[in-house]
Amino acid sequence: MTILTRPDATRDRQNNLVPNWPFAERTTYRGRVQQLSSSESEQQSDQISTDLEVFLPPEAVVTAVDRAEVDGIEYKVQGKPQVQRGAGPLAQLDHIRVVLRLVTG
Repeated sequence: MTILTRPDATRDRQNNLVPNWPFAERTTYRGRVQQLSSSESEQQSDQISTDLEVFLPPEAVVTAVDRAEVDGIEYKVQGKPQVQRGAGPLAQLDHIRVVLRLVTG
């Protein structure tokens, strides 16, 4: 899994400040990925929303404004990543929990 750190903003054609994602810093981590949900909305247009739950090592650096790439697909980080701490003999289970979302359509 690759974390794309939000890059500095540049101006688009309408002079709005927008992140320049093709130039984002990319950092690869080993982690566990599992699907949380997938749903379809057919109100105004067909949209599919997919949420993933990712568990990363405690040294991973990821924020709520970053993106992540899983199997070649780019997702947005949803909310603030959660640091999970183990205690006593379970201290080695420290990890960061991140929820990712992809909306298509």
